[in-house]
Amino acid sequence: MARFVHLTPARLTAKVRRAGVAGPVYCFPVLAAHTVTYQWARELRRRGAREWVAVTFVLPDTEPVEVGHYGRARATTSASEAVALLRGMADPAGYEVVVPRRVTAAEVRMIRPAPRITGWRYMPVAHGRTPCTCPGCLDRGEFGAARLRRRFGGDERRVPYPEVLAALHSEDSEEVRGALWMLRGRGEVAALAFLVEHPDPKVREALEEILEDYRGPAATALRARLDG
Repeated sequence: MARFVHLTPARLTAKVRRAGVAGPVYCFPVLAAHTVTYQWARELRRRGAREWVAVTFVLPDTEPVEVGHYGRARATTSASEAVALLRGMADPAGYEVVVPRRVTAAEVRMIRPAPRITGWRYMPVAHGRTPCTCPGCLDRGEFGAARLRRRFGGDERRVPYPEVLAALHSEDSEEVRGALWMLRGRGEVAALAFLVEHPDPKVREALEEILEDYRGPAATALRARLDG
């Protein structure tokens, strides 16, 4: 059996124990090097959720998965071959494995708090590079964001709320996800309710994460619909 770890917001722990992890599942093999196994932990914390958990699960060695660098095309292979490929790399930073189906609760072996400071931020080998200060890479409320924008000349333009709302209705899923990250608690949560039924699971995942920035009964009800 091949062993992998998936990182998810801590508030979804009960749902994972009950129903597993909805696909597609982004994960990484459990390797001997702790920092490599949990390399995504630090970057994912920039997405809004304060607490994350590491979900360890197993797959049959012959299970079809996809493997590749997050910025490039992925190749289809077996679970055991994906583990061997990443274990043999001198530097697997930025690589990921994608399980195209749901990981069932029976396949989950362990759920525990994810490490807080392990891994890279922004991109692998980012140290020493001029940081990108666009809204997608540097959140307005992130620690040190204002200082970085002053130093590296980032665009401080705040996209008007009506423009963000219009982008939420785009047919391009990437544009919808970008609009969600620009909201960060702005406006009424009711304006997001229609996205619960969005056909792209990545959009629903982004919606689930940015709802961490909203409070009140409407936000709670919307989270319950996503968890259902």
